Amino acid sequence: MLQRSLLLTFLLFFTAASTAFTAQPRIEVDSSEYNFGSIEEGEKVTHVFRFSNTGDAPLNIERVRSSCGCTVPRLSAEVLAPGDVGEVEAVFDSRRFNGQVVKTIYLYTNDPLHDVVQLSLRGKVNRVIAAEPPRVDFGVLKSGEQRQTQVRLANNGSEAIELGDVTVSNPAVEAELQSDVVEPETSVILTLTVIPEQEQGRLSGYVIIPTNHPSITEIRLPIFGTVSP
Repeated sequence: MLQRSLLLTFLLFFTAASTAFTAQPRIEVDSSEYNFGSIEEGEKVTHVFRFSNTGDAPLNIERVRSSCGCTVPRLSAEVLAPGDVGEVEAVFDSRRFNGQVVKTIYLYTNDPLHDVVQLSLRGKVNRVIAAEPPRVDFGVLKSGEQRQTQVRLANNGSEAIELGDVTVSNPAVEAELQSDVVEPETSVILTLTVIPEQEQGRLSGYVIIPTNHPSITEIRLPIFGTVSP
């Protein structure tokens, strides 16, 4: 009788231990990719990714990371009990982007089969105000040498865009706009003139043009060059 009791106790303990040992979390994502289609630069895209714990142990979301600072993920819960559903809200800010984009969010979990889960936002960003060239290289200059270049600012949108006063962070560069209004499907010329006073070294800065566009509040053009002795 004692032997049967000991055997039964051992079997119950073994079964409980075996169950605890084999219990594991399982993350299952409804859809790991969202295509937001075509948007204008400056628009924000918001999408909610849903996932669930289909395992029989708590699912821990140990860390959430995005591929760039333009995409902000917000997690609904860090721990999901078996059967629970969680969400990751992703917000992509399309400012300063152009063309096809793919932004990825990484979920780091305690699921032994899926310790890293990737969620992706993809689509096309259409630049409303396009600068050609998008950055200005004055090349190699000598101190006191004057050099001039032009940038074409094109309005690819459907509404006229008003441009404010141009400012340049480098005092050696002057800027002049052909017009302070850019009609749809047209462009204006920005003329930049540089006369470096420094003896030698790197010449750099930004041209900043405010606009009345609700999403693109300013145009920012990097400028650079080299002053030789």
